Amino acid sequence: MIRSSLVTDWSRLSRQRGQVELAACQLLRDLAARVPADQAIVELGAFAGRSTGWLLLGAQDGHGAHVTTVDPWERYTGDYYDYPEYLAARQGFEAWMARIGATPDRHTVVQDVAHQVAEAWQGPQVGLLWHDAEHSADAVARDLAAWQAHIAPGGVVVLHDAGNPRMGVVEGARRVLDAPGWDWRGRRLIRWRRRPDRRGVLIVRREPAQ
Repeated sequence: MIRSSLVTDWSRLSRQRGQVELAACQLLRDLAARVPADQAIVELGAFAGRSTGWLLLGAQDGHGAHVTTVDPWERYTGDYYDYPEYLAARQGFEAWMARIGATPDRHTVVQDVAHQVAEAWQGPQVGLLWHDAEHSADAVARDLAAWQAHIAPGGVVVLHDAGNPRMGVVEGARRVLDAPGWDWRGRRLIRWRRRPDRRGVLIVRREPAQ
C-alpha cells in the first residue's frame, strides 16, 4: 500500500526532494489512475523519486497499472547534468520508495538510459510515459523516438520543463510527435503558475486505434 499521506504532504520539511511542481505531480496522479491494468506507466528520469510517488499513488487510485522507473543516476555519461546531487540520488530514491511502501509487485526500477531501455522493452504497451530525463532537443527526440512504438493507442506522453524556453523539450517532442498517429495539434502546454518561464508540462496523446 502506497502511503498517500507521505506522498501528498507538501509541507516544506516533509515533501520529497525534487524539481517537479505540485500541479504537475497532481496531474501525474490523475493520469496514472486512468491507465488500464494491462498497460504500463513508464517514468524516464526520477532523481530522488518525488514524481515516482505520485505515479504510484495514481496507479493505486485507479486500475493498478505497473510503474517502471528508468534513470541512470551515477552511470550517466553525458554532459547535460553537471550537478553531483543529481547523479548521486539513487540512495535517496531507494529510501523514499521504501518509506512510502513501493514494492516490486507494483514498481520496477531500471538503472539505465531511457532509449536503451526502450530498445529492450518487452513489457506491456505504455499507457502513460512521463519524460523528465535529459532536456536537450536531441535527447528528448532520441528518447521519444525509441519509446513511441511502445505507446498504446490513446496513450499519453507527458514531458516536464516544457515551459522553459532555454530547454529543448518542445522542439524535441515536435520532431517525433508532430507525425501521423499523434494528436500534435491537440497538444497541451500547462505552465507553472508561479514561474511560467520555468517547468510546466507538455501533454501529447497518441491517437486511438481506428
